[in-house]
Amino acid sequence: MFINKYDLFGGISSRVMKEITDICVEEVYDKGTTIFNQGERAENLYILREGTLNLMVKNGGSLVFSLSEQGEVFGWSSLFESGRYTASGICDTDLKVFKIERKELYKILKHNAGDGFIIMRRLAGVIANRLNRAYQDILSTTY
Repeated sequence: MFINKYDLFGGISSRVMKEITDICVEEVYDKGTTIFNQGERAENLYILREGTLNLMVKNGGSLVFSLSEQGEVFGWSSLFESGRYTASGICDTDLKVFKIERKELYKILKHNAGDGFIIMRRLAGVIANRLNRAYQDILSTTY
């Protein structure tokens, strides 16, 4: 596995990168599969390898984010206190991902705070970009 080429893991030590690689699982999902539902306990972080995933947020209306770029991260709610997915993840096409179990990643990050900080900082960038996209989508539909 070559997850170290993804932005989320850029700049962390090779030792920690190996530990994370060792807990990654490659998974394949069929088109139409729901990987997780909004509100469910968030147990896994995912990295997109191939295909398109729709993240659907429902609250009265609905908002859909499509992810199709290799290396995009989803399921990041698994790394936060709330521990609940904020959207449903539905495969728009057949999908290949790397799955990282929350508990195992926490163990690694707990013992490697510096590398953990780098990952969380990069994850904050992912969240900020997704929020910015949401703002743009909302503004483009209201004006």
